[in-house]
This record gives sequence, structure tokens and C-alpha cells, in this order.
Amino acid sequence: MGDLKKVGKEIAESLSERMKTQVTLKGRVILVPDTEGGRRFSVKDVKMQLKHVLHHLAFSDEYRVLTEQHKVKIVRVEEKVRPMEREGTPPPASQTLPYFFP
Repeated sequence: MGDLKKVGKEIAESLSERMKTQVTLKGRVILVPDTEGGRRFSVKDVKMQLKHVLHHLAFSDEYRVLTEQHKVKIVRVEEKVRPMEREGTPPPASQTLPYFFP
């Protein structure tokens, strides 16, 4: 869960409501059972529901949900630093249109 430890309880409760199963929170880890009442939850289902929960709590722009084998991770999105554009002067007309300016 990383930086979302403060709202981990809210995430676990929302995920529990959406998946209609008992979801437990242990430190930085949210535990979702494989099966509940005959239903089987796949990693893809948990990832999709977790994305919906993050969107509902307004964290979808800052965090991504990634999967690795049987684990789902919430990772902060790294902001890309764009290089500053250089301000310059436009080239003279003699360089851009040499045919008209001999």
C-alpha cells in the first residue's frame, strides 16, 4: 500500500463492500480470500475493483494498480519531468527563404 497506509482502512472497507466478502487489513497489506461462498476471485477481479475504489476515493490520478503473479500492488505514479523549452529568436527571413532573399 505504500503511502496510502493512512487511508488503508477506508480502502479495505470499500473493497469489502464492492466484492461482498471479508477483506482484512494487516499493516500495509490487504488480504482478500481466494473463495467466498462458492465465488472465486481472480487477481484480475481484485485489480479491477481496487481501481474502482481508488477512483472513488480520488486517488486514481496519483496511484496505479499493478499485478504480479498472485499479488496486487498500489504504486505511486512518477511524474515525468519535461525539459524546459529554450526561448530563442526566430531565424531571419534570409535563412528560411533563401530563394526570395539572395
